[in-house]
Amino acid sequence: MGELYLDGVVEDIIYSNDENGYTVCTINCGGEPITLVGIMPYIGEGETIKVQGEWQMHQTFGRQFKVNYFEKRLPTTSAAILKYLASGAIKGVGPVTAERIVQRFGEDTLEVIENNPRWLCDIRGISPKRADDIHKNYVEQFGMRTVMMFCNEFFGPALSVKVFKAYGSAAIDIIKATPYRLCDDVTGIGFEKADRVAMALGFPKDTPERAEAGIIHTLNVASINGGHCYLPENELVDAAAKILGVSREVASSAAQRLCTLEKIKRFTIDETDAYALSELYSAEVYIAAKLHALSNYKFPFVLEGLDEQITQLEEKYGIEYAPEQREAISHALTNGVTVITGGPGTGKTTVIKAILDICGILKFSSVLAAPTGRAAKRMFESSGKEAKTIHRLLEASISENGHHHFQRDDENPINQKVIIIDETSMVDTNLMCALLKAVKTGSYLILIGDPDQLPPVGPGNCLNDIIGSDKFDVVKLNKIFRQAEESLIVMNAHAINRGEMPIINSRDNNFFFIERQDPDAVAELLLAFVSKRLPAKYNADPLEDIQVISCTRKGSLGTSGLNQLFQNALNPKSPKKVEKKYGSIIFREGDKVMQIKNDYDLEWKRGGESGTGVFNGDIGMISEIDTRSETMVVDFEGRLTEYDFSQLDELEHAYAVTAHKSQGSEYRIVVIPAFDAPFPLMTRNLLYTAVTRAKDIVVIVGSQRSLAVMVGNDRIPVRHTALKTMLSLV
Repeated sequence: MGELYLDGVVEDIIYSNDENGYTVCTINCGGEPITLVGIMPYIGEGETIKVQGEWQMHQTFGRQFKVNYFEKRLPTTSAAILKYLASGAIKGVGPVTAERIVQRFGEDTLEVIENNPRWLCDIRGISPKRADDIHKNYVEQFGMRTVMMFCNEFFGPALSVKVFKAYGSAAIDIIKATPYRLCDDVTGIGFEKADRVAMALGFPKDTPERAEAGIIHTLNVASINGGHCYLPENELVDAAAKILGVSREVASSAAQRLCTLEKIKRFTIDETDAYALSELYSAEVYIAAKLHALSNYKFPFVLEGLDEQITQLEEKYGIEYAPEQREAISHALTNGVTVITGGPGTGKTTVIKAILDICGILKFSSVLAAPTGRAAKRMFESSGKEAKTIHRLLEASISENGHHHFQRDDENPINQKVIIIDETSMVDTNLMCALLKAVKTGSYLILIGDPDQLPPVGPGNCLNDIIGSDKFDVVKLNKIFRQAEESLIVMNAHAINRGEMPIINSRDNNFFFIERQDPDAVAELLLAFVSKRLPAKYNADPLEDIQVISCTRKGSLGTSGLNQLFQNALNPKSPKKVEKKYGSIIFREGDKVMQIKNDYDLEWKRGGESGTGVFNGDIGMISEIDTRSETMVVDFEGRLTEYDFSQLDELEHAYAVTAHKSQGSEYRIVVIPAFDAPFPLMTRNLLYTAVTRAKDIVVIVGSQRSLAVMVGNDRIPVRHTALKTMLSLV
């Protein structure tokens, strides 16, 4: 059955979301009350609307009409106009004022508001400014109708609302003149969507505006997908020309024009001409300069007696620090910048605790932070001192224009004297730049991490570049302590890192390998372990304590296939659980989900506390899905966060996650499938990262040959970053 059309007068607004225009209302359609649901921004009671859509049956609210498109029709009778105005549909007009206006102008009321608003000043209580505001709000609402009709050809209703909010009634003129502005101005509209609009409007393929947008798009894709901070000139021009379907000359000219406009930066690095997004280039320049400023700072005093204090701590705790641990503790409180590296079991946590103890003795204020909430939580559990995410440390917030910013910066720096950052391998270029802006010269910055883990999800490779520059004090912890030596997880992690096969034939430790060749058999055994065998043996919660980590997203043993398998088994379909289908994904109450992008706007509540910001890698449980209000609530370890259905592209299932997404986290039990995947994904550092996420147990199921391929593949994809060179040259 095709889509249907209905006409009627809006009787009651049951629910309205100002952010995206989603509305639930009833209309009087030929004397019959009908419930409408869908994107219908700025409608008010008393308005006549025409809608297009189809009938659907809601499990709670019964039969209702799902609106895919709507348009307003002006009320024509005095009674209908009065009801429309009295509903508050137009800002500045309440019931009393509405009655006065309609009494004065009758059926001509709306024509007066639109074309002769100053006539309203004849009515008591309406000043010239108020009359202008009423006119402006009225015209804006019906301007949205025109914009929505225009955008309907290109975007869904939610994106069309965003377009109108960005440009107002001028949206159509702006889009027709400069469609590629959409890429910069409207979240959710990238180059491909803007390009479809431009092509439909008849823009030539080789127009300068399109080529410039394509260059920026190519650099953005390189940053997001490859972690690159720049691209060599030839690589950029070739890639952009291919994406755009134009000559290299057109792409090259566009890049040069963008440099003139200072939207991208052209520079030479290692005798190669390169281009970078201006903000990424500036970020690397700032990081290099600030790290040297911190490192070269001449402290007005010299700390003496550190060796004696370290010895006293050994006596206090009944331990003996390894020589490199003593070195790390001493250097951390002697130099402006200290990098401490080491794999699992090498005592990084012990070093952190010692530094904190000495800070207490010296009356130095200190703060701990990490890139993710889970990593910060782990710091707190191991050190006993509160740890924050870097975003929280920097007090991330939303500015008036809707962009995120950090309240802590060079004008409002972090107050603490000693700043300890863990899991620094995860910190990308943008976050490192923001962090360093908030660090005062004269502070002690201590960067702790494992350079053998995967690089950041975002652009850059800061920790490795800092280490590789040979300009800073780097202490590597090598000794594996006796307690850690008893863990096969720790010993095998180090073996993998050396390119050696892990011990897989032990039956009485905490690292297990089970051979299965067939992918279906691997999936079946993974499910058995996660749903029954591991929970029974270790008293583990399948959702809270066990995490499956795969090397890829695709295929039956990638995260996509495994998430569907585990959802069906661990959180099956039930009449008691509300669902929402979004694209090819079915979200269900009780699902384990992960946030897959930084969203600084999302609000959360925890008891009486509230805040904003949910970040890439945060894992939670869907606690409620409300199909009436088109919202979903996710519980991120007590932080209740409400998502509008239009925001569900920020979530994916997390029964299984990629190794990249697992970074910074620690799980009681980690289960890893070993299978044939694209060779670039079967890497040693990916396997090492996955194994080191486990606190108590590792279980690998699959092919020993595939495991050997991963151990032997030390290929690390090249990331184009300028930071190492910049640091070396300063």
